[in-house]
Amino acid sequence: MRVDPNNRLVADTLEVQWNEKLRLLAQAKEEYEKHHRLDSTQITDEQKAKIRALASDFPKLWQDPKTLDRDRKRMARLLLEDVILRRDQDICVQLRFRGGANQELHLPLPKAAWKLTKTKPEIVAEVDGLMDHHTESEIAKLLNERGWRSSLGDPFTLRMIHRLRHAYRLKTRRARIQEQGL
Repeated sequence: MRVDPNNRLVADTLEVQWNEKLRLLAQAKEEYEKHHRLDSTQITDEQKAKIRALASDFPKLWQDPKTLDRDRKRMARLLLEDVILRRDQDICVQLRFRGGANQELHLPLPKAAWKLTKTKPEIVAEVDGLMDHHTESEIAKLLNERGWRSSLGDPFTLRMIHRLRHAYRLKTRRARIQEQGL
């Protein structure tokens, strides 16, 4: 009412814009309240069943060979808030899930790589016994025929037998024959 009559058109335009913004604000508040009421309602039994089914399918999906590592990482990120690892006499894994649950796991320390690939003593003993009457290539062939495999699961080769003989300081066939001749 106190606007200069020359500026009355500008004031009317500003008043219309102001009223429109107030109307939009009131409408947004109403929509928020409506969604808030819908979100706060109880989960139905059907929805609970779907959630449980999803949780039971999770391990199957995780172990499926068709599931890519990229997808497994996404799944882990959706479930886990953070992970803490501590290495002492064992490995302590503390998991904090997004839902607020916490879990602590204790895992044994992994074996050193050289322990995993170390040749079994029974294979060394067998090679030592066969060395009395067979060459290294014959020993590799015999071990493979008997179904023996290296610590990595590979069939034996001449080179493997040669390395075993050197690593465990087994006498060569020639040295054994010479000893028998003396």
